[in-house]
Amino acid sequence: MNKSISWELYLKIRQAIDFLRSMECDTPLNLGFSGGKDSVVILDLAERSGIKYNAIYANTTVDPPGTISFIKKNYPQVQIMHPEKSFFRLIEEKGFPSRLRRFCCEKLKERYGIGKRSIEGMRAAESINRKDYEPEQCDTRKWMKGAKHILPILTWTEEDVWNYIRERGLPYSKYYDAPYNLSRHGCVGCPLCNYRQMQLEFKMFPGYARKVIASVGIYMNTHPNGFLARNFSDGYEAFYYYINEIPIAEFHELKKGLFGFNAKEIVQREILNQIT
Repeated sequence: MNKSISWELYLKIRQAIDFLRSMECDTPLNLGFSGGKDSVVILDLAERSGIKYNAIYANTTVDPPGTISFIKKNYPQVQIMHPEKSFFRLIEEKGFPSRLRRFCCEKLKERYGIGKRSIEGMRAAESINRKDYEPEQCDTRKWMKGAKHILPILTWTEEDVWNYIRERGLPYSKYYDAPYNLSRHGCVGCPLCNYRQMQLEFKMFPGYARKVIASVGIYMNTHPNGFLARNFSDGYEAFYYYINEIPIAEFHELKKGLFGFNAKEIVQREILNQIT
């Protein structure tokens, strides 16, 4: 055992490798690689286990800039898959995604795992919804056609992940370090995050915010009877509502306020870093 890691982590590593070996079959397993810290770990574990696998990065078109070049440079064994439609095109057609309406995940990421057994970097500590997951988790959604999620680091803590990365000297995304200090690496402005995280990420990558505003404006123009067009005058107002998670009634009260309310000015100043 390497003395730079704890006995507990050593056991977790051995268990993960043994588990991956037990999951091997004639067909190579899928391995979902996002470029984030957890996927860096599961890729290394898969390599060490000696199993047959195909590592895939699903380009969502809204991951932090430079993600693809980072993967090509450091993890060339990962196959990069490009979507038929970008995240922004999907917004033009469908409006905003949400926690309960995750069409972006379905179209940009999950479709590569339909009917397959996929190694993924989910950890129980990340979400209360994952605390009851099993290391081999069946996907109950009909359209996933019996897909299974293989979760070798399900019981790992964030500290375990970082200790493993440092002990192995694995390259990881620059966005975890200063000056970015992001706690997660994934789609910028993911609707599964809380609104403060969404605001932070859009402020850090304002180019994506501009594209989202433009895209939702197109959606509103082509869907004049939809919720967004009926409640907001332009893409800036819709975007303000989207990243603040406020009730629609509260938004309308803001617009009626004594001192006026200009969503475009606020978004340009606070998110797009533009002086208005």
